Parts: sequence; structure tokens; C-alpha cells
Amino acid sequence: MNKQEINKNVNEEDLQHTMNNILQLEKLFIKELKNIHEIEKKISNINHYMMSIVNRAIYLNRGFITLANTNNYQSAIPLMRLQIDNCLRLFAMSLHGNDQEFYNKILQGEKVRNLKDRDNKKMTDAYLVTKINEYYPYFKSIYEKLSGHIHFSSEHFQFNNIVKNNVYSITVGAEEKLEIYKKVENCI
Repeated sequence: MNKQEINKNVNEEDLQHTMNNILQLEKLFIKELKNIHEIEKKISNINHYMMSIVNRAIYLNRGFITLANTNNYQSAIPLMRLQIDNCLRLFAMSLHGNDQEFYNKILQGEKVRNLKDRDNKKMTDAYLVTKINEYYPYFKSIYEKLSGHIHFSSEHFQFNNIVKNNVYSITVGAEEKLEIYKKVENCI
């Protein structure tokens, strides 16, 4: 897969449009949960698990928007890594082989990484990322990039370093002044 080129030809309107799309996901999530509920006529354990993940996703999106609107991308971006965790935990249920057993173990406090899938493989994050990447080929690269925002890495230098004419300007505690294309990229 080729790396996708970053579109630098964006503006504040594009940023606002992208943020609005993030907030629109909330309505889509709720609509899908209602559809599932109408089909099943009850709230099953699996629905409860999905509803809890969707609830977390909604609040993470709201938090991301709140932080991004105050130019606090250093705190906002790690929330997207938590969204990746939501994807992994939901995907893990499909790999386990016994939804009820999976649900009960998670509800009792068991960690997904300690459970095994139907092929008897421990469902660590690394394993789940590899498996989901088979279906969504960019998933692993997104996971790795966002993990760089959880654990201190080169990703953090973009927030307080500005390079112009081979001269570094470094700030500490000042408002983040990311270029607009970086803001839009982070939202996408």
C-alpha cells in the first residue's frame, strides 16, 4: 500500500466540516443500535457490550472536538487511540467464538488480552491489530501512528517546534499553533 499524500490545500471551513462529521457519527451510532434493538426486541448481552463501546466512542468524539476547538491537539489525538481500542475490543468479540462467554468474562473484569480466540491465540493488542489489518489494510499504520501520541515519541515534537529557514523555535506551555492542514489531518 502506498502512503496517502497529505492535502495541504485546506482551510478553517474544511476543519469545521470534518469536526461536524465526527459529531454526526453520534447520530449514526445511535440509529444503528436502535435498528439492532428493533430486530432483537430486547437488549441482549452482546447489545449491552456494543452499546457500552458506542457510548464510550460518543464521549471520546465529544472530548476530541472540545479539545480540538481549544487547539489542544496534544490531548485530543490520544483520544483517537482510545477509539482504536474500541475497534479492537469489538473485533475481539467476533474472534472469540462464544459471544456469551466472552461477554461474561469481560463483565467479570477479565482483560481481552488474557482471552483466546477460536484459534486458541491470545488476543493481545498486537494480535488483534494484525488480524483487523487483514480487513482494513491501513489499520496497523493508524494504530502505530496514534500509539506514538500515547507514549512520548517524535510525534510530540510537532506541538512545540517550529522550523523556518533551518532555525528551530521551541515553545513550552504556549498555545499550539498547528498549521490548518495538520489540524484537518488529525481530525480525519
